[in-house]
Amino acid sequence: MTKILVIEDEQAVRENITELLATEGYEIVAAENGHVGITWAWEHKPDLILCDVMMPELDGYEVLKLLREEPTTALMPFIFLSAKADKTHLRQGMELGADDYLTKPFSKKDLLGAIAARLKKQTALRQPEPSHDEHHGDRDNANIFVAEFLSLKSAQVTGRLSVTSASGQEWTFYLYSGRVLYATGGMHPIRRWQRLIVTHCPQISIDRLKLPTDLAGSAWEYQVLSLWLKQEQITSKQVTQIVRGSITEVLFDILQTGQVIKYQVQIENSSGLQLLLMDIEQALASAYQMWRNWQHANLTNVCPNQAPILRNPELLQRKTSPNTYRQLTTLLDGRRTLRDLAVLMKRQVLELSYTLSPYLQDDMVELTDIPDLAMPTAGEVASEPPVTPIALKPTIACIDDSPLVCEVMRNIITDAGYQFIDIQDPLRALATLLSQKPDMIFLDLVMPKLNGYEICTRIRKINAFRDTPIVILSGNLIDRVRAMVVGASDCLDKPVQADAVVKLIHKHLSASERST
Repeated sequence: MTKILVIEDEQAVRENITELLATEGYEIVAAENGHVGITWAWEHKPDLILCDVMMPELDGYEVLKLLREEPTTALMPFIFLSAKADKTHLRQGMELGADDYLTKPFSKKDLLGAIAARLKKQTALRQPEPSHDEHHGDRDNANIFVAEFLSLKSAQVTGRLSVTSASGQEWTFYLYSGRVLYATGGMHPIRRWQRLIVTHCPQISIDRLKLPTDLAGSAWEYQVLSLWLKQEQITSKQVTQIVRGSITEVLFDILQTGQVIKYQVQIENSSGLQLLLMDIEQALASAYQMWRNWQHANLTNVCPNQAPILRNPELLQRKTSPNTYRQLTTLLDGRRTLRDLAVLMKRQVLELSYTLSPYLQDDMVELTDIPDLAMPTAGEVASEPPVTPIALKPTIACIDDSPLVCEVMRNIITDAGYQFIDIQDPLRALATLLSQKPDMIFLDLVMPKLNGYEICTRIRKINAFRDTPIVILSGNLIDRVRAMVVGASDCLDKPVQADAVVKLIHKHLSASERST
């Protein structure tokens, strides 16, 4: 049975929609606000979401934005319901990735028609691609690469792994004691580098970027990160995001290519800089999850390193609205890859590619290879100390329904020099965490509606919080054991003591900066 999530704060409207859709044979999940809606989206995995725009605390735009940031909810068909019919609100919704926009009051026919159209499109896009013999060979090659890559962990290799594809693409992994330090190469190493800097280090000006003149070795990107970190131009967290992003993207490209024909391991006694050590199995798991999501969206033959360009603008103009046509003709100029466009539009590359797939299938848009960007020039600018060092304070969240506990934790954590977020409603936890993205989480076990075990399990399913330290507030031994099973990093006795809280913060935040 098709499942539809209805997010609407007006009870009468919510009940009317629920009753109407139930009589049509749909399974309905209803949420009275955006926070609950996001939680139910994660919990129930609906086939389609209907969401009101104007809601208190968390409006429909923010709900869609948060859902589109996570791969497991990024592709869910999403229809806005709103009393506002002006073009500004319509454009805002569509730019965020909404599939449709119904203006209140709408008729039964309009609602059912919009739902049927979205579900039909979703079904068509999810049809499996035909199986070809060459795809089996690609999978075999990918499996060989995975086995080869994993063997480096057991052998505790320090050095470099060079990987070459049948098309001549080359990638390089830098290793220390069987863990990954960095990865580079492929079609667009400079584009990848600049995308990651723009995404994670907005304080760095790419347009005026100059490299130090004394760079040695081929992993110049890694050396620049080390220099910037030393000069306090970037933080350890930003380094982690860039390094992890580069490793995951390189692994994804290799998995998609499939046709690896050459491996070469160069053993070295010393790896030099060690900004971050990423576990090989963890790196592969992240890349595999991205690749599975890509396949699930029927994008197997869509390369995110290619640039979309209009192939049949006349047909596109006839098939789309004037606003959509204007946006596509502006963006799809063949100068930016899908990954570049995703960063420019602040969207996930999976979501953007999925949105463009109907135009690719109908030959209105095609993908083309484009060259990499030029390497930044050498100069003295990058080696000069910054005038204003960046010193971002880590953010720590506490999820507890007790205002007293939250106030005590606030005083302890802010006095220790950290930023603090309190979440007293467990149903609002996921939305708030996704929006604020704290560096560490303290979580109570006994709360109404959702307990700490359930929340911890859901948090760990979100890619952004896979490695975030989570400390369970409980002194019970059985609670501690169960907490570790669901993914908690540590436990803390209640009532909390200031020195114990600060000690745990130092322990886990220091560990997360050293390694993933």
